[in-house]
Amino acid sequence: MIRLTNVHKQLGGRKILDGLSLEVKEGETLVILGRSGTGKSVTLRHVIGLLTPDSGQIEVLGEEISQHRPENLRTVRRRIGYLFQDGALLDWLNISDNIGLPLRERREHSEKEIVDRIEEVLVDVELDGHALKLPSEISGGMRKRAGLARALVCHPEIMLHDEPTSGLDPISSSVINRLIMKLKGMGITQMVVTHDMGSAFEVADRIALLHQGTVRALGTSDEIRQSTDPAVQQFIHGIVDGPLAREIREDPDSSKNNESEES
Repeated sequence: MIRLTNVHKQLGGRKILDGLSLEVKEGETLVILGRSGTGKSVTLRHVIGLLTPDSGQIEVLGEEISQHRPENLRTVRRRIGYLFQDGALLDWLNISDNIGLPLRERREHSEKEIVDRIEEVLVDVELDGHALKLPSEISGGMRKRAGLARALVCHPEIMLHDEPTSGLDPISSSVINRLIMKLKGMGITQMVVTHDMGSAFEVADRIALLHQGTVRALGTSDEIRQSTDPAVQQFIHGIVDGPLAREIREDPDSSKNNESEES
């Protein structure tokens, strides 16, 4: 479904991905962990074609996209949903119009079909009753769910989640985790970037720990918990000293550009 092979990428003169190879199977939920600046969000952006690798191959939905022309890449993107860290809602549109925007841009459905689909995903993300509110009128957790609804409105085959529970209270985080599990039950292939260890162990089929631009460890939740790799234990327990302590590569992307690599 998704395969990255020996992917290299430099940003701002810094080596972010250094021979990253990773595969996500159809219907699988893969969680990506790692310290800030290790390339987690950069990896997601490569999968959706927002970034092009300096070298290496990226295969998504059976298509090699690293050298795709823009028109071909758009065809692949239409089959992928992307949840940005902050939801990335348009402030001047209400929640309903934010969610329906991708469908209206495609011009493939009647207005009634669009409205029906918006109502359906609003129920899915537990936002029914909030359709006419502006993003400024709802909480952070609700904005995340609205962003998820917009990503789901076009029936994606792949969902990419960038820090879906970041900044949320425990109850809101649990709602998001439940939605991710629901998508898993629907057979949607997912990649989830997170620093939230509770969320990672709850939703993951497999977990990948990135370090210095490549995969340091990969396994099921139980395999990661029981790993004897000191880097894995350092990360999941939040230990200051250890193999990851010297990784001080700063965020290569500015959050001003809505592409923060805080992940």
